[in-house]
Order: sequence, then structure tokens, then C-alpha cells
Amino acid sequence: MSNSVEIPLSTTLMARDTCLCLHVQRAARALGRLFDDALRPVGLTNGQFSLMMSLNRPEPPPMGPVAALLAMDQTTLTAALKPLQ
Repeated sequence: MSNSVEIPLSTTLMARDTCLCLHVQRAARALGRLFDDALRPVGLTNGQFSLMMSLNRPEPPPMGPVAALLAMDQTTLTAALKPLQ
């Protein structure tokens, strides 16, 4: 037996059009594409550039703080570092 509730289309459309989370995600993807285009001539993605800038310190930083700065878990950070080696 399902406990589903039918949501009217008007409610779905209103949520779509006013959802801050959705709009921020869309803006972030659009901005990421712009940076990817700008960095393409040097062979980097915006994620790789951000990663390199977070590592640019006199001493190698610990993985935990770098992952936190980039809002990544450490496993994802490790995978992101591999292409840059």
C-alpha cells in the first residue's frame, strides 16, 4: 500500500520557479561551464584549477582541510588529485 500524495502541477511549477536551491545549482553549473571554457586552453577544468589553488602553499596541506575547503569528501579529493600527478 502506498502513502503517496498527488501534488498538483501548479504546486510543482511554483516550487520549480521559486526554489533557491535549484536556482543556485543552475547558476553554479553555468558559472562552472564559463570557467571550463576559459581554462580549456591550458588544459584544466575549473575543478582542477580550484584544487591546485587550494594546494598552493609553502608546505603541503593536510587532506582533511583541503577537502573541507572544497566541500569534498577525502575519497573524492584523492580521485580528483590523480589526473594532476
